Amino acid sequence: MPEIRLLEVRNTYKWGGGPDKTILLSASLHNRDRVVPVVAYIRDVRDRDFAITRKARELGLTYYEIPERGKFDPSVLLTLRKLIVKHDINLVHPHDYKSDLFCYLVSRLLRKRPLALISTAHNWAMMGLRGELYRRLDLFVMRYFDHLIAVSDATKSAMVNAGLPSEKITVIHNAVDTTVWAPRVANTFRSEFGLEGVFPLIGYVGRITEEKNLKMWLRVAANIAQRYPEARFVIVGDGASPRLHTELQKLATALNIADRVVFTGYRQDLQNVYAALDVFFMTSCREGLSNSILEAMAMGLPVVATDVGGTRELIENGNSGYLLPVGDSTGMTEALINLLGDPCLRTQMAMAARKRTEERFSFQLRLRRIEALYEQLVREKISAMNLGETAHLRA
Repeated sequence: MPEIRLLEVRNTYKWGGGPDKTILLSASLHNRDRVVPVVAYIRDVRDRDFAITRKARELGLTYYEIPERGKFDPSVLLTLRKLIVKHDINLVHPHDYKSDLFCYLVSRLLRKRPLALISTAHNWAMMGLRGELYRRLDLFVMRYFDHLIAVSDATKSAMVNAGLPSEKITVIHNAVDTTVWAPRVANTFRSEFGLEGVFPLIGYVGRITEEKNLKMWLRVAANIAQRYPEARFVIVGDGASPRLHTELQKLATALNIADRVVFTGYRQDLQNVYAALDVFFMTSCREGLSNSILEAMAMGLPVVATDVGGTRELIENGNSGYLLPVGDSTGMTEALINLLGDPCLRTQMAMAARKRTEERFSFQLRLRRIEALYEQLVREKISAMNLGETAHLRA
């Protein structure tokens, strides 16, 4: 069984998101008899809030922060090359369009090394023309990878529809550590924001970005406030654009719910946040497989969410939560009111959500599947290189 000397590479901003939780936790939990991980993050030097480095060091990882100056900094290639040589890496695993491109180019520079290349398609979340350009670039580069991971069946279908071969893609769902993300009694979160005794408390946790469709979230919140005047709403997270945050605050004011909506910003104590909520609510236009929904389900929360990406692979509609079409504000409002008016239904859905994460989305199960895939790819790469050398000698 070959030793896997793994380099995981990612480019993100500020505190990161769901993929970053997965990358860092995987690196900390890998069986060191099977996988020796190194983690590298490409950081825009203008990002003063970048926090991945601190998180990685708290976990005791072998970790490198690679500064990037500009949209495409050739020095990143040189740094990645040095890391691969220094740690004798035999498997490189990038996680986004930019790190995919960098790692592919580095693999060409080191083409005489037995270096396997695998990428995970988490989600092409960015909207608009630029987002579509990045998506197409990533799909083009992925054609030259040895293998690909899709975080949901829906993501794999999108990849195959874009022309990638199905046999080259393995679906490995996102997962959570259900010992860490588990139901608990709410503590100080409610008192911190003056929310003691409030019912209902409806919340969202995640990045504040356009694809999360939080303007729709606020419009539905305004509908709920008409039925439940005592209702309160919390939006937990941050994003790269202060403009969007300002627009959301202005919209809350225009909807006459500004005094009922709390924007907490980035929080580290997410278990406390989820424990304080009565319902988790998400209105995304795009998702790969939402870590926030997984966390909420593991914490024993009923979920109301839009039926996008792999969300239906998480939530069994009507059993562990409700799924609604994107933009269906009436349906979302009705689903929330149905839940809020029936405490037995909330309890039933919460228990079903917790059970589903335990049975289907265990992090340890995910990790074993990835380690087995890593070993297969490295064996195949070594075998292919050996065959190539033999053929060259015979020639």
